[in-house]
Amino acid sequence: MSHYRYARRAEVLGKSVFDHAPGAIILNSGLAHPPLLPNVAREAARAAEERTAEVMQYGPLMGLDDLRDAVAAFVFEDGVHCERDNILITNGAKHGVDLACRVFVEPGDRVILSAPTYMTSMQHMRTHGASFLAIPQDEEGLMTDVLETKLERLAANGERMPKLLFDVPDFHNPTGITMSLRRRKRLIELAMVYGFVILEDDPYRRVRFEGESIPPLKALDESGVVFALGTVSKVLSPGLRLGWVIGEPNAVRRMAMQKSEGGSCPFAQRIVVDLMRSNRMAEHIDLIAAKMREHRDVMVEALARELPDAVVRPPQGGYFLWAELPEGVSGEAVADRAVEHGVEVSSGRLSFPEDDPGNFLRFAYSYPDKNEIAEGIRRLGLAYREVRAQA
Repeated sequence: MSHYRYARRAEVLGKSVFDHAPGAIILNSGLAHPPLLPNVAREAARAAEERTAEVMQYGPLMGLDDLRDAVAAFVFEDGVHCERDNILITNGAKHGVDLACRVFVEPGDRVILSAPTYMTSMQHMRTHGASFLAIPQDEEGLMTDVLETKLERLAANGERMPKLLFDVPDFHNPTGITMSLRRRKRLIELAMVYGFVILEDDPYRRVRFEGESIPPLKALDESGVVFALGTVSKVLSPGLRLGWVIGEPNAVRRMAMQKSEGGSCPFAQRIVVDLMRSNRMAEHIDLIAAKMREHRDVMVEALARELPDAVVRPPQGGYFLWAELPEGVSGEAVADRAVEHGVEVSSGRLSFPEDDPGNFLRFAYSYPDKNEIAEGIRRLGLAYREVRAQA
């Protein structure tokens, strides 16, 4: 066998979040619920027949003008005022994270993250050599007072200041927490004072079950410190692989120049344009929100029954749920034992930028049906009780 000299980022070959045990009930992946995947045959046929030269060619670097305009209209409903030149089309929101890191992050730069945070984006940042400034959360989201104290200390000591903050303010992945309005405003103030940009990942905003909507950070931003990430993955189809970044035109142009694939797939872009303009996407979002609320309720009820001593905060929307186990109970051990019972959940370990408290589990209720959720949590309960008995 050849001896390959791997890059450091590729030296460890771990398990992918997309790898699943055969036959297991999947309660740890934000996949779309299969019955809700849209039939886009009509839109695809129209694109292929009427716009062949557009959709079968390399796409424009910034994305189709029609899609950029449609995105501007879509986010305007949330109070975000932007023009075509503010918008870059990407291959999903994670592509936007990668491009932002390419533009703003040098090896060794600090990135501010909530603890816990979205593990896949954190992994992307690690490949760019980022180090992390971890900030805890409470029921209002990222604790801006703690962040301010840490920033003051760094500045006073003449240390390298963070250049980027990443967060999911609406129905946070993995905790499900929604950041309060006052915290959002304070976060923008701190970004202006200390010179970092905010990467706002907002894939679940429209998947709301209850509660009052709070303006996105980008809608509150008057100085250009917020770069908003959006995607159709959670509101339409992850397989279309389309998202966007909204920010200052010069900066998003710099992100575009870092794209390795040139322009994102114009075929998928044209399909999404038609779905947005025909109102099919809006109708589809309503279906997803209604179904995900049912899934959340089943999971919360099952966890109360099978893991009654776990602390669970039901999210007001989104795809994910976070459970705190009693102190001293290993989430890793419970997740490993659960696989033996034919159900997959994630420990909280991969969601923490720094020290893992050890006693958290991360769930997704988006993919399985309600019966699978109930059965999966029943199996998890067996695993949980076995781990506790051996502790």
